Amino acid sequence: MAVKVFVILLFIWTIIRVAYSLWFSLPKINISHEERPKQKASNQGSANSKHSHDEEEYDDGSSNVVTDQSIKKIIQRTLYNKIEQKERERIQNKPMISFAWEKPTFNVAILDPNVNQKITIDENFFVEKSRWLQDKLMEFNVPISIEWFDVWPSIVQIRIKPEEWIKISTIEWLANDIALSLKSKSLRIVAPIPGTDNIWIQLPNPKPAMVKLWDVIASNEFNQEMKKSDNNLALWKSIDGSVVIKTLDGMPHLLVAWATWSGKSVWVNDFILSLMYQNTPSELKFLMVDPKQVELELYSWLPYLLAPIVSEPEKALKLLRRTEAEMERRFWMLKDKRVKNIDEYNHKIIAEKMFRIVFVVDELASLMMHKNKKEVEKCITHISAKARAVWIHLIIATQRPSVDVITWLIKANIPTRIAFWVVSEIDSRTIIGRKWAETLLWKWDMLYTDPNTKAPIRIQAPYVSTEEIEKVVEALRNKYMWWLTEEDIYNQEIVALLESKVESWEALFSWWWSVDDDELVEQAIQVIMQTRKASATLLQRKLNLWFARAARIMDTLEDRGVIWPQDGAKPRDIFI
Repeated sequence: MAVKVFVILLFIWTIIRVAYSLWFSLPKINISHEERPKQKASNQGSANSKHSHDEEEYDDGSSNVVTDQSIKKIIQRTLYNKIEQKERERIQNKPMISFAWEKPTFNVAILDPNVNQKITIDENFFVEKSRWLQDKLMEFNVPISIEWFDVWPSIVQIRIKPEEWIKISTIEWLANDIALSLKSKSLRIVAPIPGTDNIWIQLPNPKPAMVKLWDVIASNEFNQEMKKSDNNLALWKSIDGSVVIKTLDGMPHLLVAWATWSGKSVWVNDFILSLMYQNTPSELKFLMVDPKQVELELYSWLPYLLAPIVSEPEKALKLLRRTEAEMERRFWMLKDKRVKNIDEYNHKIIAEKMFRIVFVVDELASLMMHKNKKEVEKCITHISAKARAVWIHLIIATQRPSVDVITWLIKANIPTRIAFWVVSEIDSRTIIGRKWAETLLWKWDMLYTDPNTKAPIRIQAPYVSTEEIEKVVEALRNKYMWWLTEEDIYNQEIVALLESKVESWEALFSWWWSVDDDELVEQAIQVIMQTRKASATLLQRKLNLWFARAARIMDTLEDRGVIWPQDGAKPRDIFI
């Protein structure tokens, strides 16, 4: 009891200290209780007496009655006015960034152009592969005819036509035998080709051609799409060499998974540079989480960033919560202006246009392996479910495509996904819900799927070197940052939030609430030792607790090593 009294006094002292630090004083409150008016002096007189008749005087001795509710309203209004005044002063004193509004924002000549080399393959290569393929399938009584050959930058495609009585599944089951006969390190069967009665047999190109970022950004397709939208992600080339263009609004969030050294980091840089190429810093802002501290660090000190690049899981969670709050604030503003999305808002409120926010997470596994896994999953799910209309987008990447990282809630709310080469078919199904990602080539080869595609599209990601990224970043800094400081480009509210040690009042007094929980934890251990069972429902019945508190006690026992973490429907292992 004494501890609780001490904490309450400490809490009151903290509130007084915070109020004092705001440097405001409560206004003098003169709320008079209405008394019986004095007797009018006289009905005789001029217009002055008539005017005094309208303005009644009260006794000087009238009592002042001030309710707690009125004081609360006055304090709240004073605090609000003080904060609003500081915000206006901050905006007025903050130097305006003089953006050059011409687009694109940097010259594409900064990027290294690709030397267009014509892809030529010896004709004997196709003749030999065709003969081996027909011979192998005839061994299993599967006659086919060779229809055509397609030579693409990264693969060679053999188009075959089976007999009418041949089942497609028969050829798919023979994939390993076909790869053995063709001496191919990778093989993918696309059956059937949409709109035809043919089947594709995809093999690695013996002379692959590299696609560079310059090839895509300088293409006519990309420039034409820029006239329609400024959030195009045309950073891919299909295996037939054509540019694949997707808009960020159509996604509106993206999940990328891969195995190590399969080209994911290069693609993330492609994505970031393409959006910077189409938007000025007043139209686009990034929030970046880079647990490895080396992948996204090149973009530091750019006006495109709302906050410094975050690497710690605790700060990443704060950033997710802040993004969640910004999403709700934007929805409130849309409701206030009676519009449905940011496009309508920016057309209606020209003076206060909102910018697009893109939240990039380079490694989701580092966040999901932290103790706040449930909070991270909740924030990602909430944002991905609602944020499309308010121009907030998530780009989440991970090199651990397992179900404990890419949970079913995250997958359900992010249907647009990209799979690079992975180790096993299980990983492929975890990412895109089907196999074939394990048959991709090692680098920059990927499968893209979204709600509008019935089957994954095989795409080759363009390559961009670190030197090219440094050139682009240097050009953007010279254009926008030549007289600005870190305080000018970053949102100082977010910076203060990241540097604060207290996440919430609940976290501040979490040790207080844990005082009573310690006794319950000891009682829970006794219950588990007696029953040799461990579950939240058991503690709920035995200790007469609410389920939420019983579940929290189970988490505490798990952290102390008393019980093993939950493994599906199996009973927990007990170590005492």
